[in-house]
Amino acid sequence: MPLCIQAIVCAVDFSAFSPLVVAHGIALARRTGARLYLVHAIHHPQDDLHPTTLFERGGDLDALKAGAKRRMAALMTFADVAWETVVCFGEPVAQITAEVDRLPPSLVISASYGVSGFRRLLIGTVVERLTRSLASPMLVVKPGDADGGGFEGFRSVLIGCDLHGNWRRMAPLLSLLSPDPGSGLHLVHVMEGPLDKVPPAAEEATYGEVQRGHRDRIRRALADSAQRLFPHLESSGRTITVAPGIPQETLLQAARERRAELVVVGVRPSGRVGRWIAGSTTEALLRCSPCSVLTHPEPKTEGAEP
Repeated sequence: MPLCIQAIVCAVDFSAFSPLVVAHGIALARRTGARLYLVHAIHHPQDDLHPTTLFERGGDLDALKAGAKRRMAALMTFADVAWETVVCFGEPVAQITAEVDRLPPSLVISASYGVSGFRRLLIGTVVERLTRSLASPMLVVKPGDADGGGFEGFRSVLIGCDLHGNWRRMAPLLSLLSPDPGSGLHLVHVMEGPLDKVPPAAEEATYGEVQRGHRDRIRRALADSAQRLFPHLESSGRTITVAPGIPQETLLQAARERRAELVVVGVRPSGRVGRWIAGSTTEALLRCSPCSVLTHPEPKTEGAEP
């Protein structure tokens, strides 16, 4: 079922990138007419002088909450959209996820500037963990993207497409993120291994012919989907790539070659230990992508067509 966004949620941490996150939220709320929510989670509030957790004594938590709301209101000084602020106490990923779950279908916006090395091995980053926790798509903007007044959409979008076809649900949202008919659309399918089961009609074909036929079928299916789902985009700006390789490496290379401004990738549930050891395509793109990344959760039950 196509995704219809009814709320925009900005995850605000008051870092240097918060104005960028809010600016994208304002632009998309204006375009969609959806209500904009600014969400800030105060993680284990502590006394400034003593490393002890604050309790509600003398209005401590009320003061923290009021201060956060003032800072978020300052980010919205010139906003011309319907908005509200939400301040909660607790672990950021759990609190943001709970807030998004109570809202109608939402697009979450955040920024990625995370951690690396041993610290990431142990805890990951808030953004990476949010992609695994949320049941909603998340737009992760990169420093250097257009500011509020200049954001009019992404001019070049690259979509990582697997054979389950879940990426097609994102078509309405992508039409909002990339509304210009002249925008580039690049569909990329990465074949991690050769076709093992030979179709009955190809039993007399050579190994090379079978593999080429498989790639051609995927390419035609993706081309048909692109034409059907994105009729507002000019066909001259569409490219289809079906190639063998490692997904994260192939997608990163394609993003650089196509000068993508947005990379779209699905999020599949996987074991925590496996992610610690090998990471994932999504997390590799969040850390290394030269542009913004849109993640979308893949349902547990999936189809089997591009």
